[in-house]
Amino acid sequence: MAEGHAIGIDLGTTYSCVAVWQDDHAEIIANDHGNRTTRSYVTFTESKRLVGDEAFNQVGRFPANSIFDVCFSIDANGVLTVSAEILCTGQKKAITIHNDRLSYE
Repeated sequence: MAEGHAIGIDLGTTYSCVAVWQDDHAEIIANDHGNRTTRSYVTFTESKRLVGDEAFNQVGRFPANSIFDVCFSIDANGVLTVSAEILCTGQKKAITIHNDRLSYE
């Protein structure tokens, strides 16, 4: 049987990173800029999707189209909740998954 590689993804509130298990240790994969961590920011402009530092640098220009500081929680029953606040409006949004069902709050 061929051996595969295990991949780990850390979706942090501030920074995220990806690693692969090889040669008996975790090797963190660098992003396109050579950094081992990437800011946990996504910004949508009129023409493209920006990720990481590029997104962080455009939050002031596109606050309603920027996503960051997203919180994940899993309770004792395995219910996953993903929540975020839209900073320019103060509106809070959440997505909850209950036993393979998706609901929006």
